[in-house]
Amino acid sequence: MKKNIDPNKVSNFKNRDFNDQHSNFCMKTKPNNRYFNAELKRLTQEMRDNLCTEQLKKKNPPLYYSMMNRKLPKKYHAKEKVQIAPVNAYVPPQSKLSTEELDVQLKKEADAKKLKDQIAFKDQQDKMKEKQRLAYNEAAFYKQQKIIHWCNAHDQGRWRSIHSEEYKSKTEKKYEYYW
Repeated sequence: MKKNIDPNKVSNFKNRDFNDQHSNFCMKTKPNNRYFNAELKRLTQEMRDNLCTEQLKKKNPPLYYSMMNRKLPKKYHAKEKVQIAPVNAYVPPQSKLSTEELDVQLKKEADAKKLKDQIAFKDQQDKMKEKQRLAYNEAAFYKQQKIIHWCNAHDQGRWRSIHSEEYKSKTEKKYEYYW
């Protein structure tokens, strides 16, 4: 159901009657995509040919690669320049030495390090031997403990006294039989 709207309050554009005919009046155009892409490609190729591409590549690589529609290679990325040390940084005494003095000092440091490593290795070997000795003693202790161990002398344990009546009754004959 249509609303009754006063025609004087509606714009002329809406009041216009088109008589069911198609018109291009105020319609969006849909250009032929294939045609415009080809035209765009041709124009960009002309621009590339007109410009000095090798010089542009040397002078302004980001612009050149953006024109070629390619990613900028890593070698052209700008590196951040960070100051590693402050201006009034401490200068080590090694940098003040001449090359011969530096070689001598480095050789002394290497010898000292080698000697220190040898001492540490010997200490480690001694510790390892002591550890092995303790492990062997412990194993021997547990092995011997199965055989020999502390016991109470007043308890009979599993042994029978030869002076006991039980022993005598089993070993000595009560009756003598003649054959």
